[in-house]
Amino acid sequence: MMKNLYDYGIFFNGKHSGEFGLDVLTKQITFPEKIKTLQSIPHSNVVYDFSLVYGTQNYQERTFTIEFNIVDRNLWTREAMYIQWTKVLAWLMEPSQKIPLYDDIMKEYYYLGEVQKKPDFEELRFRGKLTVEFQCYPFRVHELQEGNDIWDPINFELDIFQNVKHDVKGSKQITLYNIGMSNLAPVVVATSEMEIQFKGKNCKVLAGENKVTGFYLLPGINEFKVIGNGTIEFKFHKEVI
Repeated sequence: MMKNLYDYGIFFNGKHSGEFGLDVLTKQITFPEKIKTLQSIPHSNVVYDFSLVYGTQNYQERTFTIEFNIVDRNLWTREAMYIQWTKVLAWLMEPSQKIPLYDDIMKEYYYLGEVQKKPDFEELRFRGKLTVEFQCYPFRVHELQEGNDIWDPINFELDIFQNVKHDVKGSKQITLYNIGMSNLAPVVVATSEMEIQFKGKNCKVLAGENKVTGFYLLPGINEFKVIGNGTIEFKFHKEVI
């Protein structure tokens, strides 16, 4: 339960909006639009969709727009209000690339966002309305890696338990579940050189951490074979709309 207005807000660039005394007036989150590759057939009503040629549907970016009430509750002056929005804009506009943006609702997920457009400010007497739009990656990313065994934050409607670390002796068939919406390229950690046989391809894995070219997890069930001797681990975070 929220104790006061400042318990709800966003966490971004190392600070929570409550640290600035901000309260949220409105929030609007858009959903990502599918990127379709359509081809019409001349003299026909048939339209072919080539969006899944590479195995999965791609999406456009989304926006996260939030309106804050700006006020200095200690002084209640226009000068204090200007100082306040100067600090807030420095906090929000400092990053020059997309970084994690946490909403206090479902805060086990984060957006990857950046303020790219100019914010809008509507000045009232001793306070004002600051509207900020974040340009975001299409998906929300779960903060915890798949395969974690932390019980408290488990969501029985959206999460699963799965084993992402395996001992391999000669060869082993492995199944991983990508229960999100996007292709994922896991970081593969191996104790020795191994080989992944996946969708007709042989992908080489070196000892240590690897970003394996050509190896990715499609949404759903992913089955593949690992050849070698040692321990192999797959590190990835699910991504949802």
